[in-house]
Amino acid sequence: MTRLVRLILLLAGVTVLILIAARIGMAAMLDMTRRTGWAFVWVLVLYTLHVGVRALALGRSLPETNLRFRDIWRVRLAGEAIEMLTFTGPFLAEPSKGLLLKRLGIDTSDAFGAIAVEFLFYMMVAFWMAGFSLVVLRVRGVFGEPFEVPVAVTLGVLMVFTAGFVYAAVARRGLIIPVMRLVSRALRRPGWMERAADRIEPVENFLVRFMHDRPGRLVEVLGLELVGHVLLAMEIWVVMRAIGSAASWADAFTMEGAIKLIAAVFFFVPGQLGAAEGVYVLLADALRFGPAAGLTLALIRRVRALLIATVGLAALTASPKPSA
Repeated sequence: MTRLVRLILLLAGVTVLILIAARIGMAAMLDMTRRTGWAFVWVLVLYTLHVGVRALALGRSLPETNLRFRDIWRVRLAGEAIEMLTFTGPFLAEPSKGLLLKRLGIDTSDAFGAIAVEFLFYMMVAFWMAGFSLVVLRVRGVFGEPFEVPVAVTLGVLMVFTAGFVYAAVARRGLIIPVMRLVSRALRRPGWMERAADRIEPVENFLVRFMHDRPGRLVEVLGLELVGHVLLAMEIWVVMRAIGSAASWADAFTMEGAIKLIAAVFFFVPGQLGAAEGVYVLLADALRFGPAAGLTLALIRRVRALLIATVGLAALTASPKPSA
């Protein structure tokens, strides 16, 4: 994607955000933000714990290493800074974390393999939560008839993704590289796809070995990722209760699960700016929190992510040498 296209999408997102805010009304938003009060401190605590849990998951994805938790925590924070401040999402943040691990003395294939394991397992749990939320929202009658087919297709894709995950773990065979090479041969133009497959293959091999040979670690990392997602659902519950919405734990979990689809559907929008806020508003309205509550939640999350990213920026500029 060219810089011009990214700039256009970013400006479009800002425009959408302004229109949403104007429609809801600044007075209502400011009132809800004011009511958040000290609950914002809990939001910061919960998100910091979320980042810490993902750092633990990354550490458990690595082979045996002398790295301390503080080193992995610094890498994780640096990734948060890159993701938030560059509006590139995981496309730049995840490879950057691999490079930081490499600079800390981890073998290249192990570093990028561990990043792939942690990110894949994070997304795997996110997709399961999203599937659960779609089913709950469908049962509640939130989706009208025009959405029946897209919802069914989405659930089907989630099941296929899960099946591929299970197959790779049980059979100890990757699927990405064979598919890339099959497509390359079918097109009779190997070129860049073959070169990309050669670069990705060591990472996929690490991933497959981890899933097949270390089932205990697999369950452990999946469990940590689930805890990380639950902490994000707790964020929603804290904010909604603070601003006066009678949100239950189930409602917060359902909303967080549905939110997981934003990054997948709007991956091409820098930082999902505007797109995320629109989805938050729609979900909050569907769950009877009110559209203003949804936009307030989205903006509070932007602010807390920016604050954590500031800490991550300091981690990014710190020495890459592992702590003694």
